[in-house]
Amino acid sequence: MSAETPAGENCHFLSYSRADEKFALRLAKDLRARGVAMWLDQLDIRPSEHWDRAIERAVRECRGLVVILSPRSVASDNVADEISFAIDSGKSVLPVMIERCTLPLRLTRMQVVDAIDNYERALEQCVAELTRGAGNSPPLARAEAPERVALHPGELTLARQRLTEALGPIAGRLVDKAAARAGSIAELYQLLSGHIASAADRERFLALGLVTAPDAPPPRAAPKAAGPAIAQADLESMSALMARYIGPIARVVVSRESRASPSVEQLRQQLAERIPDQNDRAEFLRQSERG
Repeated sequence: MSAETPAGENCHFLSYSRADEKFALRLAKDLRARGVAMWLDQLDIRPSEHWDRAIERAVRECRGLVVILSPRSVASDNVADEISFAIDSGKSVLPVMIERCTLPLRLTRMQVVDAIDNYERALEQCVAELTRGAGNSPPLARAEAPERVALHPGELTLARQRLTEALGPIAGRLVDKAAARAGSIAELYQLLSGHIASAADRERFLALGLVTAPDAPPPRAAPKAAGPAIAQADLESMSALMARYIGPIARVVVSRESRASPSVEQLRQQLAERIPDQNDRAEFLRQSERG
């Protein structure tokens, strides 16, 4: 395969943080060696090309996105923009986690390839997913663009105040930028939290996102699936367990999933799918069954 892979409908774009470029280069080269067409800025932007325009063209023209997940990439505005563009365009998205991190809200419904402990296994899983559709196998599922909901002005004002306490005057501009991408208050706080360096301050900020502004209308209720109601005690128990794996946003995730779950058992299974690590997922299922 040539050193350069042109962007196109059969090519996948590799999205990553610059701090993870060594891993990105290794993954792209290994995937190419196995016949997967991958586009990577380090390999495919010519010296004469304008970097921003080349990236935009590649994301627009490629079949799908492979995103490397790490604490650096989930805090990157560029990576967030590339993910949002891919999802909003209905392109396939394959997340590959290389270090433990909070899963971006827009990726929580997707199956994550775990490359933390076993790179070779993760590589083969990527090859299997990315080559589906080349033969008789069904193509990699396209990411569904969620319905956009205008964020309440009172919530945005409150978010600015809260973020200003952590970051100072720059907070207002960051909130305005994140609000253009976020489809919910929970997603807004998730995006903004990436700008907070301290893990403790970041968790406190995410927890504040669960407390709404006094003048904000209640969130629109999703239609409930037919079936027995899930007891509040079970929801609280699930939220506490999930918080161990996905942090303070667990309560929001459990509440949303419960609206479409006709039983506690189905809720357990749906929540388990949100946990990227297989061992953590199994532990959550054991603990929640016990509870």
